[in-house]
Amino acid sequence: MAKMNIKKFSDPKAQAKWLVENQALLKAQRRSEPKKSDGMSFGFTSFAVNEKGERLKAESDDTGNPIEDKGVLKVKCIINATNILDSHRDLHIPGLWKKSLTEKKLIYLCKEHNLTFEGIISDEITAYTQNYTFAELGYPEYEGSAECLVFDAIIRKSRNEYMYDQYKQGFVRNHSIRMEYVKEYFCMRESFAEGEASYTDYIDHWNKYAPMCANQDDLDSVNWFYAVVEAKIKDEGSAVVKGSCFTTPTIELSDDDDEDIEEGQAGDKSLDEDKNEPDTSTQKSYYSSLI
Repeated sequence: MAKMNIKKFSDPKAQAKWLVENQALLKAQRRSEPKKSDGMSFGFTSFAVNEKGERLKAESDDTGNPIEDKGVLKVKCIINATNILDSHRDLHIPGLWKKSLTEKKLIYLCKEHNLTFEGIISDEITAYTQNYTFAELGYPEYEGSAECLVFDAIIRKSRNEYMYDQYKQGFVRNHSIRMEYVKEYFCMRESFAEGEASYTDYIDHWNKYAPMCANQDDLDSVNWFYAVVEAKIKDEGSAVVKGSCFTTPTIELSDDDDEDIEEGQAGDKSLDEDKNEPDTSTQKSYYSSLI
């Protein structure tokens, strides 16, 4: 997403008026290029965690010695999570990926949104949405759950040795999605609107969507945000050092010892019964996730 050029006013009423009058301009700026991580957050850093909230790291045997490196990892990555106000002032709403996940399009897992041969980590991906509690994502201080965009990926050392090692050592703490806005609502705090009758819709949007925000302390620091109700996945999701949505860890990591998995296959999708996946008719043999 291109940076929004917002004129600053010392008078809150003038600031609100400018924001309302320039919504067309601001939305055009938001759509001028795909949104991706900007390396900023509200001060949190997530870790690669398991279901107990413990940080993932390279596996060891009972004697503490590393397990033989087979050159293939199975990884479950949280690429995006709803119900979190991110550093773009976006609150992603459950259901925003539903349409995009039915579209037939190849998707990649990349290093820092570098969609080149050098930056691609894997194209053996199963993409779907699944609900996780914030405790399962490593944030027990937040109540409730998030609808997460999940990548089940097979990462091969022969494809990207550097990122293979970063995942294996448990260093990949955040992920980010390259996306395009389709439908969003501008939300404004009632006290910021100062009783302007023409702002009623924006206040109603705030009242509808603000209660969905898990990081309410961050919400308390702003007077407006965008509720994103539909978005398109643009080609890839990435491992990043620090994403704009911070509840995006690696939650499962294992050395692959399944001899039945051939190159180009993302594995057994039946292991997770709660997945909201595309119909199998949308999948191809070489690449198992189409969006």
